Amino acid sequence: MRPPLFMLEKELIEHKTITRIPLFILLCGAVLFISLMMNTNLQDNVFISVETQGNFTPFSSEFSNDLQLALSFVVGILSLALTTTYLSKTLRKERNEGSSAFWRSMPISSQYTHAIKLAFGLIVIPLIFSALVLIANLSFWVISLSSDTVLVMLHEHISFMSVISNWLQFMGRMLLVSVVMLPIAGLVLAVSQVSNSPLIILLLGGYALKLLSTWVLNWDGIAVFLTHMYKIPTTILLSSEPLMSFSQAGIGFLSLYSLLGAISLFASISLYRT
Repeated sequence: MRPPLFMLEKELIEHKTITRIPLFILLCGAVLFISLMMNTNLQDNVFISVETQGNFTPFSSEFSNDLQLALSFVVGILSLALTTTYLSKTLRKERNEGSSAFWRSMPISSQYTHAIKLAFGLIVIPLIFSALVLIANLSFWVISLSSDTVLVMLHEHISFMSVISNWLQFMGRMLLVSVVMLPIAGLVLAVSQVSNSPLIILLLGGYALKLLSTWVLNWDGIAVFLTHMYKIPTTILLSSEPLMSFSQAGIGFLSLYSLLGAISLFASISLYRT
């Protein structure tokens, strides 16, 4: 087996929650969907509520697009949460267990180890969660071929090509989120090697910097920077035009943000060698 595949498999074995959480969500979603499809009275109530509370046609493509955006947002947020948790634990777990010394003795560079962990957190985990979006759309498509229930009528325009298209759009959004998350990932990896609670340190440190810069220095530059840093991933997931998030952030923010990521990644690699 090639070293990259072996190392990715190792991460998957050591962090089993990455597969168990999506499977649990899939099981709960299947039970909820089946019970909803079997309860015709509940379907009619949902249909009436949607029809009377809005000023749009219930079966319009705009409404279906909103549902797809909501589904992508929920799954994307879950993927982001699991990615952040994984990045905060992976290097710390190796240090606590003493396995980091073993892996440093192997003919694998620190840069290569970081590349594998970043690829696993920013690519493999979103790919696993994308299966939820694909399975959800496939379920609606299969049922729409053999059922005329109200819930399926909300997706009556769906086709197999639209299922694949929605999945590819979700993967495109998550790819942009992964690019945006790269500096944050480097920062989390660096802090995780000097603290047992890197997420708490980053959260409290960020708010402390915002308050100190605003109250003491009377300058809101740091507050604006941190706000952009925390908001841009969710903006990409929610926006109908994800690329607009980059232009709204500005060249200055993106340059400083990239510099912060490069410094954090360099610091993490240096700490990993000790």
